[in-house]
Amino acid sequence: MKIVQLTDPHLVPRGTLLRGIDPEARLRACLAEIEAHHRDAAALVVSGDVTDLADRPSYQLFRDILAEFSLPPLHITVGNHDRRSVFGAVFPDHLAPDGYAHSRFDLGEHVGLLLDTWTKGTHAGSFDRLRLDWLGAQLAEGHKPVLMFMHHAPVKVGLKRLDQIALKGEEEFWDVIAPFRSRIRHLFFGHMHRNVAGSWRGIPFTVAAGLTHQVMLDFQTEIVRHIEVEPYFSIILVNDRDIVVHPHAIRDVRIIDIIPDTTAPAYTL
Repeated sequence: MKIVQLTDPHLVPRGTLLRGIDPEARLRACLAEIEAHHRDAAALVVSGDVTDLADRPSYQLFRDILAEFSLPPLHITVGNHDRRSVFGAVFPDHLAPDGYAHSRFDLGEHVGLLLDTWTKGTHAGSFDRLRLDWLGAQLAEGHKPVLMFMHHAPVKVGLKRLDQIALKGEEEFWDVIAPFRSRIRHLFFGHMHRNVAGSWRGIPFTVAAGLTHQVMLDFQTEIVRHIEVEPYFSIILVNDRDIVVHPHAIRDVRIIDIIPDTTAPAYTL
């Protein structure tokens, strides 16, 4: 099974730039690649920060661009740069009846859970009781293994400013998911603008870098320092034993094909 994760488009109104970067062009490049090579994916998950300023024209632009491409089944949640009310006005089908941008989706032998960590007035994330209860109910339903997607991560990564705006209420979150720990195969995050991987309390996780600026690997500064790199999305391959995540950059590259030489020793590349 294949899943595509796309995060942090930070879309701005058409014709404008974000710190010298064109988020619309980057989004189109990623979607064109997904349409060309990954339409067979079971899901396309957009894990938040759809827009940069949570303005309605940017959400409408995102909706209109998506409609131009043939894509896998779409699942979207919000991040700290979004605003749930404006997002919901443009994407009502991606809000649950309780008003949150969380959802459960079928992945054959697995269950996908997309969580809403948006919290008003802060760039950090958190869950209120209603969202935690929803999550607990979803985990308690059935016995399939779970792949969980969300914007904010509960794990600290050593980058000071990012750690200040991580998911708050880590213990409360853990208390809900701990009884189901054996069924949670992987956690997928956005928000950090870096490709990061590791484990949190024994659960493997991956952070996707996103489409716009990337955060520098700077363990000293208290601010977020950005660098301009290619837009990224992730291709996730899942079977009943293994999960493999390929961070994929969109760039103009020269492809060099190496034809295997069957007469050469096996160790020769």
